[in-house]
Amino acid sequence: MIVYGTERFFSDLSSLQKNNSYSNIFNDVCDYFIDKNVQELHFTRDIIQNSTGKYSLNKFRIMNSAMKKGKSGSYRCIAVVLPESDAIYLGCIYPKSGADGVDNLSKEKYKEIATYIKESVVNKTFKIINVSLRIIVP
Repeated sequence: MIVYGTERFFSDLSSLQKNNSYSNIFNDVCDYFIDKNVQELHFTRDIIQNSTGKYSLNKFRIMNSAMKKGKSGSYRCIAVVLPESDAIYLGCIYPKSGADGVDNLSKEKYKEIATYIKESVVNKTFKIINVSLRIIVP
């Protein structure tokens, strides 16, 4: 599986890493996706799935290793999964709680994120994340 990050995802990541409570966020993301396969992710917490099953918009709960609060202190990552391409595109990431926390997103916000990811794919404004090596490939 290939994991891609959009510019917005990397912006969110960079902003959150500045806070000590989220300093391990990149490693937490890599840990979450390292042992997953695209088919498993395609049906995990899907928000929107097209009728043909060619893609799904998903919300993943990624544990924050620095907080030790379980899922309540975890991150939420919104992504599009494309099983036929064996790829996942990470659109944004945010904490569930804390000063930067967001409780729930509206349907309009999910649609906005899905549109943004689609535009990123069309315009090729993304980078590969090698989760096993924990590096970003330009």
